[in-house]
Amino acid sequence: MSVLSGLTYSISRGTGRCAASDRELKVGEHHVAVLVERDEQEELERLDFSTEAWESGARPKPPLALFASWRTVVAEPSARKSALLADDELLELFERLGEATESRRLAFRYLLALMLVRRRVLVYEGSRAGVLRVKPKRPAGELPEATVVEVADPKLDPETVESVMQQLGEIMAIDDPNTASTASTASTASTASTASTMASAPTKGSA
Repeated sequence: MSVLSGLTYSISRGTGRCAASDRELKVGEHHVAVLVERDEQEELERLDFSTEAWESGARPKPPLALFASWRTVVAEPSARKSALLADDELLELFERLGEATESRRLAFRYLLALMLVRRRVLVYEGSRAGVLRVKPKRPAGELPEATVVEVADPKLDPETVESVMQQLGEIMAIDDPNTASTASTASTASTASTASTMASAPTKGSA
């Protein structure tokens, strides 16, 4: 269990079946993964929808409420622990939360931003007045330049940052041995020094 913005919650794993048709999703199949929440329950549940079901209008039904969604691919069974979410999928999830206003979504997006800076998918551009400024990393000289995105700092306590960052790594099966140390750094530093430390630290698979 993790504490987020004063609330305790957990995230369940997906079943590998389409939530609309109950069809098993095949290895290599593109589909839409969603996190949903129920009224008066703290757990976030993961559901998966086949592409055809999603594009036909299938969505979580009440009492389930959509929390976040992203597109992904069913991995080989032997790879699921290390590649459930690729960096581009994490980035899409982050971007889809861009219009979030509810506290849990804002906190979730902020933590994703820290993780993506650590993984060098986002570039740290500074912070001001409780806002973390980042932009997607692009090859040198590529035009147009990436737009700077502002991420609201939800002012999480250090224990929350550490526990939720670790849980995100475990639930999303992100194979990065530095996730725990990243969370520890985040839990003891300001937003600005945390992000800059993440950006400069080496990470698995980076040049």
